[in-house]
Amino acid sequence: MTTQDRRTFLGGAAASLLPPLLPAGAAAQAPAPRPAAELARHPLTGPFDGFEVVLVELNMAPGVRSSGPGHRHPGPVLGYVVEGQMRFAIDNEAERVLPVGGTFFEPSGAVHTTNGSARTDGPTRAVVFMLVPKGSPLTAPA
Repeated sequence: MTTQDRRTFLGGAAASLLPPLLPAGAAAQAPAPRPAAELARHPLTGPFDGFEVVLVELNMAPGVRSSGPGHRHPGPVLGYVVEGQMRFAIDNEAERVLPVGGTFFEPSGAVHTTNGSARTDGPTRAVVFMLVPKGSPLTAPA
């Protein structure tokens, strides 16, 4: 293989590692965040027999906040912000903006009145731990 052939080959190989180019005039857009996903659900025993612990990943698009009267959960909720900044309020309290590493808690029966991403330049992601009656849905209208 000649030096020129090697350069051509290496140049093509390097170019194949680059992201594909967008068609002319197309604007680059961030992919939509994934919907909320249940990561794990495990039944409990002993004094918590009849309950399950559930781990959920929340993914919020930039600048999107909840609308409507809110929702509630059938048990307590503990959350941790993994990426972005999250808007949070329960029972019509003042909204708080939680940074990466921030935590939030919702007691059983509290109405979650504000949630969403406080960032306009990127998504927000949180991981939530819930204690719920066995087989119950995770949310209900307020």
